[in-house]
Amino acid sequence: MVPVGEEQRIWDLVWPDVDGVVVDGVEVVEDAVRIDVHAGQRATVCPACGMEASRVHSTYRRRLADRPIGGRRVVLRLMVRRFFCDNSACKRRTVAEQVEHLTTPYRRRTPAVARMVQAIGLAVGGRAGARLANYLPLRASRDVILREVRRLPDPPSGQVTVLGIDEFAFRRGATYGTVLI
Repeated sequence: MVPVGEEQRIWDLVWPDVDGVVVDGVEVVEDAVRIDVHAGQRATVCPACGMEASRVHSTYRRRLADRPIGGRRVVLRLMVRRFFCDNSACKRRTVAEQVEHLTTPYRRRTPAVARMVQAIGLAVGGRAGARLANYLPLRASRDVILREVRRLPDPPSGQVTVLGIDEFAFRRGATYGTVLI
């Protein structure tokens, strides 16, 4: 077990790029490590209007999958606060705080795990990637792996040397289209 008070020091060693997070506790449960954390910032910025929001609306717990440690899955249980946006002209009423390099809106994985899943998907594909992820302590189905690969931006295209044109009908005699290849 981790000695009391050492959790924060371990956090700083394992996640050096994540600032402003306070560790509340660490627990090892079967094949997983659960780390309870909360953001130490006093306010957040509204993404719609850019104004600082500091009045707390409510809190909720968010579970995030993170990189494995010592052959065990890591589950971060982040206590998230929602803030009121006090700008009357803003269309948002509440804003959930985000921790840089750790959270992304609506995602259940940290960006580091998302990069790992994308690398697995690019290397071996969906079904084989799901089997490989089982050997690594990651939980990822083939659909999750393919979704993460689809999130990657398209590579920059070079100069076009040959251009092909094809015409086709969506429905016979009704609507036509042209494809540049």
